[in-house]
Amino acid sequence: IHLVLEEQIQRYCFHPIKKKLFIFFIFLIFLLLFSFLIKTSINEEKIIAIEKGSSKNEISLLILNDKSFFEKKLFKIYLQIYDLFVDNINYGEFKLNKSSSLIDIAEIISKPSNVFYKFTVIDGWEGYQLENYMKFNYGASIKIDYQDILADTYKYKSTDTLDKIIRLMHLNKNQLFNNYDVNILLNEYSINEIMTIASLVEKEGKNDNDKRLIASVIFNRLNKNMKLQIDASTIFSITRGKFKFARKLELNDLRIKDIYNTYFIYGLPPNPICYVGRKTIEIVLENYKSEFLYYFFNNELNKHVFTKSFQEHIDKLNKYRKKIE
Repeated sequence: IHLVLEEQIQRYCFHPIKKKLFIFFIFLIFLLLFSFLIKTSINEEKIIAIEKGSSKNEISLLILNDKSFFEKKLFKIYLQIYDLFVDNINYGEFKLNKSSSLIDIAEIISKPSNVFYKFTVIDGWEGYQLENYMKFNYGASIKIDYQDILADTYKYKSTDTLDKIIRLMHLNKNQLFNNYDVNILLNEYSINEIMTIASLVEKEGKNDNDKRLIASVIFNRLNKNMKLQIDASTIFSITRGKFKFARKLELNDLRIKDIYNTYFIYGLPPNPICYVGRKTIEIVLENYKSEFLYYFFNNELNKHVFTKSFQEHIDKLNKYRKKIE
């Protein structure tokens, strides 16, 4: 296009009348082109995928697949001009709205992709579950430590790399804790310890109120230097998050000498035992107060029963066991 224009200008520029006619002719062409761009629009909403390195002709054919040859060629010319003088045409997936003019479309595809996808890391997921999810949906074998991200829903663009998505996940967790930088618990516990406590609560709690009470029990036991004795930690000491635990815990399991088994160790496990949701971390940071030190799950009531003393705990537990036998 530019070579043709340059050749024509050189040919006519020496003659003033011909030069004016040539400029007027070029002006008419661009006027017609602009009129075409304004009037022509797509007939329906659609998502297009522009491959990296696609030619302007390929892009025009992709967008105007149901239009005439002439319309496609005119749009190709406009894309060449737009790419050269206005903004570079991008690649990726783009959502085009119904009745968008070709001028609108050129602006859309010169910006980053406007199509978002999302995936959700479920609260309480273990490593094998996230790994299976990533392999199934993205064909990627990836391991992310529990303490590095939140269980949350993440949005990403079609052009985002897996590394960029993981960086966004890290940023999401950091932003949450930045909002709580003056929280009193973060003066007593590290972020990793808070996430570890939250992971125990995540695995044990059935609802928000249940989680508040379980968190209070954990803090009360830590303050009294009592073993936490949380079943979920014993299960993790067996599976390490690599497979589903498909049986009931036995008495011998509670005796396992492992740094994650809170029936064996005092204090907290070294790291979280699952992916933790934002809401559960916020509940832990509420620092809800109670006098409870014990709890067990009552299947008949479908909730945990909390008690203040060991004797009260044993009495209620024995009463429950006799009832279900």
